[in-house]
Amino acid sequence: MFYMNHKLIITLLIFFTPLILSCEEAKKLFKEAKCMSCHNTRDFQAKEKKVNNFKKLHKSVEACAFGNNVGWFDEEVEDVSKYLNNKYYHFKDPLPKED
Repeated sequence: MFYMNHKLIITLLIFFTPLILSCEEAKKLFKEAKCMSCHNTRDFQAKEKKVNNFKKLHKSVEACAFGNNVGWFDEEVEDVSKYLNNKYYHFKDPLPKED
């Protein structure tokens, strides 16, 4: 029994650790870019005409990153988009992976 629980815990740690680190890194990028100097929490609430799906959220983050010259890589833009989605928007349709 102990061996099974031990294997399960290790498997869960291996699976979830990169997700947690990615979220923490995105949060750090968001803070370092000083996004809240232009935005407030109301700006991150889904609005009918502006951001109403994950693709639009990602495009908005991409535009802000470019416009403010923060120097993020595509993966970092995606991570910050996912961070904002998890914290504020809760859209179900993340970007599809390109092969």
